[in-house]
Amino acid sequence: MKISESHIFRNISLVIIAFLLHFTLVKFGSLFTIPFGFASLIWPVTGVMFAMYLLLGRATLIGVLLSSLLTTYQQHLNSPIPDYLIIILTIISVLQLVISKQFVLHCFTFPIKTHLSSEVVKFLVLTGPISSFITSTLLVISLWLTLGIPTEELCYIWAVKWLGDFISILFITPTFLFLGKNKYVKQAKHQAPAIVTSLSVYVIISVIFVLASNNKYVEKEQQFINLTIPFVEQLQVIQSSINHHLISLNALLQSSDHISREEFKLFTQTIYQMDISLRALGWLPLVENQDREAFELALLADGISANHIKNLSDRGFQLAPIQDSYLPIAFIEPFESNKSAVGLDVSTHPFVKDSVEKAISLNQTVMTPLLSLVQQQNKYTGVVVYHPVYSQKTDNKPVSLKGLVEAVFELDFLLAGVYEQVGASNFTYQLSYGENNVFSHTDHDSHRLFTLSNEIDLFDKKGLLTFSSTEQFEQGLIDWSNLAFIFASCLIGIICVMFVFFIVTFNYSLTRKVKESTAQLIQANDKLVVANEAKNLFLANISHEYRTPLNAIIGFTEIAQRETHDEIALNYLTKISHSSNLLLSIVNDVLDISKMQTGKLDLENSSFNPAMETASVIEMLNEKAIEKSILITTKLSHNFELWVAGDNFRFKQILINLLNNAIKFTEHGVINIEGYSKNTENNTRVLTVVVKDSGIGIEEEQQEYIFSAFTQAEVSTTRKYGGTGLGLSIVKQLSMLMGGNVTLTSQPGEGSTFTVTIELPQTSQPTEKTNQESAQLKDFTGKGINILVVEDNKINQMIAQKQLSSLSVTCDLADDGQQALDYLNHNKPKLILMDLQMPVMDGFTASKLIKSDSLLKDIPIIILSASVGKEDKEKALELGIKDFINKPFQQADLHYVLNKYL
Repeated sequence: MKISESHIFRNISLVIIAFLLHFTLVKFGSLFTIPFGFASLIWPVTGVMFAMYLLLGRATLIGVLLSSLLTTYQQHLNSPIPDYLIIILTIISVLQLVISKQFVLHCFTFPIKTHLSSEVVKFLVLTGPISSFITSTLLVISLWLTLGIPTEELCYIWAVKWLGDFISILFITPTFLFLGKNKYVKQAKHQAPAIVTSLSVYVIISVIFVLASNNKYVEKEQQFINLTIPFVEQLQVIQSSINHHLISLNALLQSSDHISREEFKLFTQTIYQMDISLRALGWLPLVENQDREAFELALLADGISANHIKNLSDRGFQLAPIQDSYLPIAFIEPFESNKSAVGLDVSTHPFVKDSVEKAISLNQTVMTPLLSLVQQQNKYTGVVVYHPVYSQKTDNKPVSLKGLVEAVFELDFLLAGVYEQVGASNFTYQLSYGENNVFSHTDHDSHRLFTLSNEIDLFDKKGLLTFSSTEQFEQGLIDWSNLAFIFASCLIGIICVMFVFFIVTFNYSLTRKVKESTAQLIQANDKLVVANEAKNLFLANISHEYRTPLNAIIGFTEIAQRETHDEIALNYLTKISHSSNLLLSIVNDVLDISKMQTGKLDLENSSFNPAMETASVIEMLNEKAIEKSILITTKLSHNFELWVAGDNFRFKQILINLLNNAIKFTEHGVINIEGYSKNTENNTRVLTVVVKDSGIGIEEEQQEYIFSAFTQAEVSTTRKYGGTGLGLSIVKQLSMLMGGNVTLTSQPGEGSTFTVTIELPQTSQPTEKTNQESAQLKDFTGKGINILVVEDNKINQMIAQKQLSSLSVTCDLADDGQQALDYLNHNKPKLILMDLQMPVMDGFTASKLIKSDSLLKDIPIIILSASVGKEDKEKALELGIKDFINKPFQQADLHYVLNKYL
């Protein structure tokens, strides 16, 4: 009983999961449904649910069935379809999964041999194209029988439906089958590349389709807008023409009180030659009651037998009752087709009297609602436009009304004429104005794919002109070329996926065969790689490790120089200091070249003046040159003093190495340094530095190798002049890192000329420190200040303690990060000097914990380490640590940070 309940609960859970997953994926795929509906090329639901059906069984079908009913019914609410079609579409959705699974069950033995290309191809063909072909065909037949969709649209729907299900099964289903153990496929050891490739191809194909479809839709939408513009413009032209004709009639009737019927006819004939689909133009004089008989006799004299003034009532035309005045139609042209309207009093007309009163009271042209004309009483498409005529004006104000002129047209004929005139066949229209005045083209459907509404002025009314696309126009959205491209992309994607898939599945056997034939080569190559890595690691580590004893030598030497007064001892200490700095320079060179070879040397970025840096290098090495009676001359251009942004330390390193070389290999004479700067269009400056000496020179055959690491011109050169052979290699590497190069011209016995070019961004001179800040640096005193030194090396602890004590600063010591934290639980120093590499707890971990403590986070932390790389600096910046002291350090380094923070 417990097993049965568990089984039921599992199935119910699977149904709910399948329902939710199917519903979500259908909603997602529906976002990309083609304009004609019923299909989307981006349809991941098929592939996902087929994989779920294979892996989890029939409970998936129930969830799919329920979700399909719900989503199809929701679609029915937006775009009504027959109820039985909802059921058919739901059955087809479920049938897709059943058919695909049956193909798999009857055509394969499990697990599928994925290492055989024939099995993979058969799986892709049967579960993708063939099963999708069947269900897509069933869908299109159902739509054809129930909705009568045009053939070309049906074909397009079929193609998109087939292609969407096909690529979904093709690229998504295998992905899910490879995610876990199952009976259908054998798990590959490294299936991730195949999964990533499948999903990537599917995403790329989907993006291409969406972009192409959107571009096509936007193009057609703009085309639709452009097609409607002539219609709107022509309608405005007709309105303007009618206004013009009414104003012309107004001028004619104002000019004389005795216009004859014949004169009116001749005048209106010129208007009808303009072909604007007018039904009639008329004149309605204001007839006072006492003039009624004379008006009717005048009509009789003109041969009009129905010469009485009449009005329109529910019982038809009736003799107008006696009233103060009338506005009967006197003249109307063309006469024969409109003579039934002669004598009609519009002042009492039930449909137009409000418009007549508005025209008279506002002295403007007024358009009537849609009505049935006296001349055409079987339809309500007639429109009359009235314009008042006054006898004279005083101060631009009308004095006495003479009557009205009118233009009569049938809106259906007028719009049909415009429609035909602009040659429209790609859209239908609907015109509405006022209240309940709507006229539509016979085929107008406001639910078409493209609609457009334009607000227009219709005489005194605000109108809305709405356009809808026709079926013929919408078929232009069918883009077979896009589908063909997508299909071709699918084929390419299949090849890519199969290629990656076969590589993954065959990897184990291929690796075994390769190992058998190339084991010695791989072993030898591994040894070379390991040796090269070991060399670089050794150089980096040995350079790093040299710094610890050097820190002791340089540190104790500086302390001893400060504390002793014996001249002999001071002389010895000076020589020790000089040799130590020379050794440090060699260590730095080895470390730099190691970093360059591994691509780990990072350049700083700060503003500097090339001329000033050059001068400082010359000043640094000038004493060395004087000892050999060498004169250093300079020729620096004015532009060379312009500031640039870059690594000034590395720039100086280039100059130091070149000048050191020049001094080393020159016995006597002159060394000339030239500097130039040239601005570029990219807001950079190209710096050129030329170092020319009169030394021993270099043989031509040796010049090719002179910039290689650990290389000098001859072995005898090394014995005579010393050096590691790294200087010029470092110059070369640094020049290239700065976007430039270094070249050499030399003749043996005549000297050498090194030319360095580098390209750095332009910048301006930074703001100098204020006098107040400088004063603070000079006035610093460490009395009463206690700091914490976190350092695991006892000698380094002693040096730090001695250097600090000479600055009147006391310090406490901690051997590692954990001891530092324990100390900080009870003490709060002014500043912390933190080593990075320590046992128990390293410096970064301790610093992070300190900065996260609200009581300790304001204590400045300075990194004290033998080597600080770019990653270390970035990590420190995240913790708010900005300053570093590199080992070996001197008292001046401590003095600087103490001044800065305390």
